[in-house]
Amino acid sequence: MKSVTHALLIHTLLIAGLVCLTGGQCVSDTGMMGPPGMDGMDGTDGMDGTDGSLRVYGDGSAGDKVVSSDENWNDDATAPTNLQFSSLTIEEGATLTVPSGMTIRVTGDVTNNGTLLVRTSADGGFAGLDGPGTSGDLSTQITAPDSGIGTRAAQAGELSDNTVFALAGQGGEGISEFESRQLLTVGVVAGGGGAVGGDDTDGSTTSNVGSAGGGGVRILAMGTITNAEGAVMMADGGAGAGGGGGGGQIILASMTAVVNDGDIMARGGDGESSDSNEGPSGGGGGGIVHMLAPMVMNDGTVDVSGGSAGGTSTDVTSGTRQAGGGGGASGGDGGRGGNVPNGGSVTPEAADDGQDGFSLVTELDPTSLL
Repeated sequence: MKSVTHALLIHTLLIAGLVCLTGGQCVSDTGMMGPPGMDGMDGTDGMDGTDGSLRVYGDGSAGDKVVSSDENWNDDATAPTNLQFSSLTIEEGATLTVPSGMTIRVTGDVTNNGTLLVRTSADGGFAGLDGPGTSGDLSTQITAPDSGIGTRAAQAGELSDNTVFALAGQGGEGISEFESRQLLTVGVVAGGGGAVGGDDTDGSTTSNVGSAGGGGVRILAMGTITNAEGAVMMADGGAGAGGGGGGGQIILASMTAVVNDGDIMARGGDGESSDSNEGPSGGGGGGIVHMLAPMVMNDGTVDVSGGSAGGTSTDVTSGTRQAGGGGGASGGDGGRGGNVPNGGSVTPEAADDGQDGFSLVTELDPTSLL
């Protein structure tokens, strides 16, 4: 058996072109096989890919954008569908109006020589509308305003007859400076809406509403963001109907620099003054402006002041009346409305201004934060 197995092995090796000699050394039919060759040298490394974190600035696929005349991006028919620009310029005399919650991404520079206007967003309080084409739904059922980024919505004033002391509504509660610094995104709502304060008639329409809160916008650029001398960026809260709206939110973040030689505003809206059926309403809290870049040069103005309270020059005389509504919050608290004492014809108590918001500067490359 051993000799048969040995013969089979030799036969197999011969078929493979090999002969194994005594001691296990194998040779090919053309000569002795040499040792294996050495491995070749490694090839040159390829170029590194783009840092993935830079994707926050977009890919520039929308190209250069120049706003040379008024544009309203709240209009679906004319608004761009791609907001990833290679540069963005708003020319002098032109106004670009944008919806709240928008992020604009730019791989190059952003230059504003005109006006960037952010539309208000968060709803104010609502207690009905009566006018042509409506069902006449004015009622005592009051809807609270949207709180926006605030931690508490503004409150409506008490509705009463002239035999009762009517208490005013509290203003909304804003967020702290520390919280404002961490808020590096913008949502559909920013500043909170103001609360209702009483019925108002404009022509043939009667309504009871609070003012809307200011909107928010975020601009992210790899190049320099410049708000030139005479240029304006604005995200104010609404004003004049019940409590003032809280100021909005503007975030300007650049890998290179932010330069402001113009005006940037995110102010709280003013509250409504007293009239025959309502006390004065509180002002909206100031908003938030945050500039982030390795270098920030701010020789212009940044205004995040709270809105003024409504005045008390008109006495309350109506048998049914409402105390003033509170102002909406943002970075700052909204102001409290004014109480209305009982009596046939009374001077209401004063309302409060909204508190100031926050103008923030963070000098660093913001890419990793976004």
